[in-house]
Amino acid sequence: MKKILLTGANGFIGKNILEKISDTYEIVKITRDGPYNILDLNSLMQINDIDIVLHTAAKTFIPDSFSDPYSFYEFNIQSTLNIAEYCRVKKVPKLIYFNSYTYGHPEYLPIDESHRVAFHSPYNKSKYLAEELLLNYLENITRVTSLRLFNLYGKYQGDTFLIPQIIKDINKKKCIHVKDLIPKRDYLYIKDLLLLIEIIISSDTTNGIYNIGSGKSYSVQEIIDEIKSTTNTDVQIDSENYRREGEILDCVADIKKIKIDTGWFPKYDLKSGLLDYIEEGVKRV
Repeated sequence: MKKILLTGANGFIGKNILEKISDTYEIVKITRDGPYNILDLNSLMQINDIDIVLHTAAKTFIPDSFSDPYSFYEFNIQSTLNIAEYCRVKKVPKLIYFNSYTYGHPEYLPIDESHRVAFHSPYNKSKYLAEELLLNYLENITRVTSLRLFNLYGKYQGDTFLIPQIIKDINKKKCIHVKDLIPKRDYLYIKDLLLLIEIIISSDTTNGIYNIGSGKSYSVQEIIDEIKSTTNTDVQIDSENYRREGEILDCVADIKKIKIDTGWFPKYDLKSGLLDYIEEGVKRV
């Protein structure tokens, strides 16, 4: 049985990974309140015989990164440096890094891995620097797969994010309040990401950077309409019609590279993903 080190095990992605693979692999969890401290290299070095590291731990709430950039750079880079050194010393053969959207305003759509990078927050910059650190530090030592995730949604995601916020408002029969109905994003259901993670864990076909999304984009209005249709509700929408400075109006992932290297493709479209997510939420109530 492979032994996996999972950082950020209490986060949105981490919790889903645990539920999906904990019966198949031995998992060593790193959490804020656990026995191992990701910011303490000596603490990490107590862990032995790891076959693969899944590095999801990060400070992630983008608005806070503007008011307190130091803490984002400190945690996201220091934690990654410690993981890189751990992999080097322990000769860990494989690492999956969970990055975020790094491209700013697209020059073309869909966005492939060759697109120039640009950053709209200290958070995005810190995550990109952590990616660069891993790829360079572990060159010829550990096989690093960096997943540049577009927009995820699913179980355990906090309701500060668009889709869970809309579902929460509908469940409470409240008016859906949004800033702007126009911007479009590429949304991937968490279960599709979990399928990809299982493929990467069990094979050696990936190396380097991959854009991960559904390959389609939807506006805020389209998301709301689909959720209302799925829940058979007709809640009022209140849009401020406020466009953030520098707002990205559309982004779509080009996922050809990951499809070619792994054979993976998203099994859930927006409709089926939202239906599954909403039904799971009903089961938990």
